[in-house]
Amino acid sequence: MFERNQFLQDLSAWIGFILIVIPFLPIFGFAMLGIVMIGLLVEKIESLVQSSPAVIIICPTLTDFTAQLGHSHSLGWLSKAARLQSIQFGQDPYINGVPLPHNSAVFYGRERELQGTLAELRKPETPGNVSIIGERQIGKSSLLNQIYQALATENQLVSIHTTTQNWSVDGQADFFTHLHQAITEALTIPIESPVMDYAHFQDFIRHYADTYRFVLLIDEFDRMTRNDYFDEVFFRNLRALGERPEYNFAYVLASYAPLCDICHQGDVQESKFWNIFGTHYILGLLAEPEAKQLIVEPWQRSLAADFSPLADLFYYSGHHPALIQLLASEYWKAVYYGWDIDTDSLQPMLREHYLDLWQNRSEAERQLLLKLAHYDNVPNNNTTLIALRQRGLVNSQNRLFAPFFESILFDNEI
Repeated sequence: MFERNQFLQDLSAWIGFILIVIPFLPIFGFAMLGIVMIGLLVEKIESLVQSSPAVIIICPTLTDFTAQLGHSHSLGWLSKAARLQSIQFGQDPYINGVPLPHNSAVFYGRERELQGTLAELRKPETPGNVSIIGERQIGKSSLLNQIYQALATENQLVSIHTTTQNWSVDGQADFFTHLHQAITEALTIPIESPVMDYAHFQDFIRHYADTYRFVLLIDEFDRMTRNDYFDEVFFRNLRALGERPEYNFAYVLASYAPLCDICHQGDVQESKFWNIFGTHYILGLLAEPEAKQLIVEPWQRSLAADFSPLADLFYYSGHHPALIQLLASEYWKAVYYGWDIDTDSLQPMLREHYLDLWQNRSEAERQLLLKLAHYDNVPNNNTTLIALRQRGLVNSQNRLFAPFFESILFDNEI
């Protein structure tokens, strides 16, 4: 029986031999000795592979997809009390600029979205498909990280997590190859033949679907629909995986726009991929108790003190989770190191965020935001107002989410 470990040991020995003779390259000549050494290495690899009754393909570890096989003894999603215990006194607990890691101590709210998604994925017949929608920096990636962590305790469930940002995937073959490799590593099974297309991948999934369930979490899904490599046939095949029960396969997708909008671009609309998603969550602002707890509880554990300037912080952030993290971190450092909080230096960073929100608005949304900034009345059932409220630009009182943002619009500074 061909042993992978023995292969690696023999290969390492040959590579070690090559490294030993490298210092003698100037003596014997680079070109001739290099050719001889490469020839010997290739010959040795071929002999090792041929000595096995089964050909085992050993691929380098790829980072585009991360996969895990759930088990009831895994760590899973911890309670808030347990997560808070990771906060160390004298260390800034707030995180800004990057998604919150698994079991983050400063992940607050999103209980409905988290538990609702897990309920869909735990359906006994076949897992359901979930779409998560929201503005940039509203917490989509952070939520996916917590969902992935929670799935670690689901027996016989293979969860795969990827983000399309900085992907090395440059075609459908890469997509299925990388995805297949991640799953085989999670299941600790050898790759006996490459999987480079949908036909082979679906056969692979169907072979294991009687034993396992599969969930693929994709962050920044919008980028896939704008990629020319992924055409209507590709998304039609993805739809078949997530729709037909014999594959036991589901998706959790995070995107800026609703799937029905982004999948209507180009040829993707013909696939009807978005139709298999029965559950949709739009991430907006945190509820007031959650926003307060996000500031106060980590503050108390890291500084052993109370946080008093809540109103000052909310003036700039409202109940927006990313802005709360940014500002709370600045307040924390000011208190810990004994300097005054400099709101003048904070305002340019906040304006960049506000500008991004403004630039990604339609003309109808901009006009409504300006009306709200000038305290004009807008009917509560206005569809544009409802959409802005759901996405966190407007709070439950139909005011702009942060008074500072409101003042900027009122003074026409954007």
